[in-house]
Amino acid sequence: MQNVNFLEKQHSFSIYDAAAGSGKTFTLVKEYLKQIFSASSDDYFKHLLAITFTNKAVAEMKQRIVESLVKFSDEKSISEPLPMQLIIAQEIGMTLEEIQKRSKKILKNLLHNYAAFSVETIDTFNHRLIRTFARDLKLANNFEVTLDTPELLAEAVDMLLSKAGENKEITKVLLDFVLEKTDDDKSWDISRDIASAAKLLYNENDADHVSVLKQKSLQDFLEFKKQLLLKKKELFEGIEAKATQTLQLIDEAGLQHSDFMRGTLPNHFLKIKAGNYDAYANKLQENLETSKSLYKAKEAAFIVETIDNLAPILLSNYIEI
Repeated sequence: MQNVNFLEKQHSFSIYDAAAGSGKTFTLVKEYLKQIFSASSDDYFKHLLAITFTNKAVAEMKQRIVESLVKFSDEKSISEPLPMQLIIAQEIGMTLEEIQKRSKKILKNLLHNYAAFSVETIDTFNHRLIRTFARDLKLANNFEVTLDTPELLAEAVDMLLSKAGENKEITKVLLDFVLEKTDDDKSWDISRDIASAAKLLYNENDADHVSVLKQKSLQDFLEFKKQLLLKKKELFEGIEAKATQTLQLIDEAGLQHSDFMRGTLPNHFLKIKAGNYDAYANKLQENLETSKSLYKAKEAAFIVETIDNLAPILLSNYIEI
């Protein structure tokens, strides 16, 4: 609790700035109980609204509030008060006996009017608010709110694909995407790819980045794609040239690919030259740095010396690629 920084100002609200696990729930439950104990009526909880983010947090808040009232109602709480009870008594200027008696009355009233015990999620509160003003908002009285993100994305993707043949720009983009997938021997069905990318829209960690993209037009994205493809082409050409140069270096040194342990090192650069960039799932960098497992233990002295001399250049090219 000592980690909770309570900044009290002369305003209609209070700020509790606290790190995870430092006692936020304890403090919020305490403040809620102080409100209902300080009120003149035993049903003041009907006038309070506590909002949190998740259903789990709602359940925890309600449970903690009710459990506290149950424990405070026990006569033993006068002789053996709980830490929260002592803090509340001190902060609102009530005796332990007064809190015990008020707790019994409030608890009885709360259990008989549990529906009026308003601790709920932001979503639930907003839904209730919108439902109340549905007619003013020109919504159907039987409207439904869905939190099924995959279903919502699937509908949105279907709406996008339905524009194929109607909107020329969108049609061309979708068609190009299909052709690119088939060229890569992948399924022509692009709905799953679009839905997968669209999940970013629901990820709060990506919200700031996505909001920037809202300002971009379809033409902006097409231009950016051209730049990416050009950069990709330049990188691939550079990689292929470096791999070719490395293989030529091995040949010019008078080495055979079989001179290397299992031919691993030259085979790596052959794969890279052929466009197989998954070839980096190996320990070649470690081996080149330590001159380990580059050649057989009983290899000829010329081969050992030549590979050891080439190792720094081979390592440099490996890392550069």
